[in-house]
Amino acid sequence: MPSQEHDRSSVLSVRLPDELIQRLDRYLDWRDLHSRAKSSRNAAIRDALRIWLEDQEQLSGLSTSQTLHRQFRAAFDHLRHRHDEVAIYRMRDTLGWPRERFDAVLEQLRADGQVELSRSLPSTLSAPHLQDSYHVYGQLYLTLRWCR
Repeated sequence: MPSQEHDRSSVLSVRLPDELIQRLDRYLDWRDLHSRAKSSRNAAIRDALRIWLEDQEQLSGLSTSQTLHRQFRAAFDHLRHRHDEVAIYRMRDTLGWPRERFDAVLEQLRADGQVELSRSLPSTLSAPHLQDSYHVYGQLYLTLRWCR
């Protein structure tokens, strides 16, 4: 059975110049020595690409709060199918955002009174769906609805 690490991911083959690989290896050696945390080339490249993309999205205006709120609302509207509430794990899955971004946008919308979160019995959800719900201040929220 494949691990969850490989769920929703693809293998991408990229040719890198030798000089860049040598720099990466020197950095990983330094990191291993100073942080006592082993890291693979693949993990380092994934982290670097994620950070670079986040910077580019910020610079291009793709991740402004208004843009993120519109994307969040569009996902909600797409999923609701004549229901007032949508499961939070379904929103996470549809948007595919990093957990930190999703939680930050959800918290902004909640603070602005644009969404309401609901608790219900978690026994109806699987463990992965519970994990992808919203945990804050010791509470577990499973669904959200739009107020405006």
